[in-house]
Amino acid sequence: MNLLNEAWIPVRRKNGIQDWIAPWQIGEADIVALDARRPDFNGALVQFLIGLVQTTTPMNSGAEWQQWYDAPPSPETLKIWFAPMANAFEFDGDGARFIDRKSVV
Repeated sequence: MNLLNEAWIPVRRKNGIQDWIAPWQIGEADIVALDARRPDFNGALVQFLIGLVQTTTPMNSGAEWQQWYDAPPSPETLKIWFAPMANAFEFDGDGARFIDRKSVV
């Protein structure tokens, strides 16, 4: 399982249906909210997504971030930006992993 490519984030769509998305899909127009069962999980998901976007996007200035806020990138653009980090987000495997227990001890 790859945390960047697989659908594991619960969201609520405009039609009221709960769905599961990959992180790069967060920009889909019909997503209205994160929809984990517990509010603290929604908060953790927000922090995860903020960190992911901050570390993978090619924004270098406040003006660029403002332009992005006014006209968000497409899910396809997010997928491209996230792609170079995909190996680190492989849930199991060889090499460095996202929040590997060796990296937090």
